[in-house]
Amino acid sequence: MLALAVASAAQAPPQHARVELLSRQEAASAGTDLELGVHFALDPGWHIYWVNPGDSGQPPVLKWQLPVGVTAGALEWPRPERMQPSAELADFGYHDDVLLPIALHTGKSTSPGSSIDISADARWLICREVCIPERAQLHLAVPVAATAKLNPQSAPMFARTEKLLPQPLPRGWKAWVQSGKEDFKLTLATGKTITAAQFFPLDPGQIDNPSPQKVHPTVTGFTMSLKKSDLLLKPITVLRGVLVVPGGAAYRIEAPVRQSVQ
Repeated sequence: MLALAVASAAQAPPQHARVELLSRQEAASAGTDLELGVHFALDPGWHIYWVNPGDSGQPPVLKWQLPVGVTAGALEWPRPERMQPSAELADFGYHDDVLLPIALHTGKSTSPGSSIDISADARWLICREVCIPERAQLHLAVPVAATAKLNPQSAPMFARTEKLLPQPLPRGWKAWVQSGKEDFKLTLATGKTITAAQFFPLDPGQIDNPSPQKVHPTVTGFTMSLKKSDLLLKPITVLRGVLVVPGGAAYRIEAPVRQSVQ
């Protein structure tokens, strides 16, 4: 049986997040990726942060201890929520619970009958009216079999999370940005009118997070006005982020930036 070890608290005071390391597979097979996820279950009213936390906070950080020949990919980040406690601040993160998937590349030397023992030192900042740094040691042992098998207990959670992960823009969609004196004009051409959207920047210090994102529908998509951040001192060539459109779909954006002629 697959061992799922719940995080042990590393601090004496009660923590506001229960964290566990989960595997999508009940058993791994040699030379194939093992799909893991760090699951955060948060106390009501508390939140943690996205990869770009916005105007405050910091995202979770993991330090892995892995067997020889096993390597970890990058954390994947489901689309975030926008949290705006005041007109001057906006943050990006998660309430309630979230699964952060990650792929582990297993070595071909692993053989059926053995197991892959995984540990990680997890650190995160969790906030409500105040922010508290929390930490846990995560452990998981996944047996190795001749063929990989899905874990019926955790696989549905991974499937739900997949629907929240940003996807590439559909074929035929195009995005570009016009850089003005005080704002960026993000244009998305989809072939149909879009009346609402929300943009989450991947790179901090480029747009003013709390400012309203004004969407202007067009026959073929929309144009969105994004106020520039006061911290932006040099022109940028690409605006990267996640775009969420009606219906809940989230897309990765890497839009080339055209500089306006002064």
